[in-house]
Amino acid sequence: MSWNSNNRAHACLWTFETWHKKIRDAEFNEVGEWKTDYIIGFAPGGSSDMRRQNAQFHVELLDEAFINLFRASYEEGVDRDMAIEGMLAVLSDSSKTMSDLADPVDDFYRFIGEVL
Repeated sequence: MSWNSNNRAHACLWTFETWHKKIRDAEFNEVGEWKTDYIIGFAPGGSSDMRRQNAQFHVELLDEAFINLFRASYEEGVDRDMAIEGMLAVLSDSSKTMSDLADPVDDFYRFIGEVL
């Protein structure tokens, strides 16, 4: 699925990331192009262990926000570990973007108001 403002999971991800980065005027499509290094706050020249730690920390924030702030639940057959690992795979890859992260978020979480 492509990055879509009408998708509840994508919209919640965009809302969280613009709040987290304190960039209130970031357009939806612009945020979809953010690279994972920017999302997780990874500086060039850092080690692969540092990238993984930054990604792990950010994934934990996302999961907590989705479950506790947005009141999402895990999709049927999905648990927290699966969701964490799926998002971690994307955020650990420097070639990926926010729009790449949106699909696993949509696959692993059911948001309030999401159309079945």
